[in-house]
Amino acid sequence: MLNQGANQPALYSLVIAGALLAVLPLVALFLFLQRFWSIDLVSGAVKS
Repeated sequence: MLNQGANQPALYSLVIAGALLAVLPLVALFLFLQRFWSIDLVSGAVKS
């Protein structure tokens, strides 16, 4: 795969673009659910 990538530099940009598209939904989900995690952490610390 490295040899093929050296022959076709456009392959690197395609792989980087695919990795970015794969990570973006995970980042969005993490940011969306972050407020629920903080609420759960605070409520768990207050209960005895």
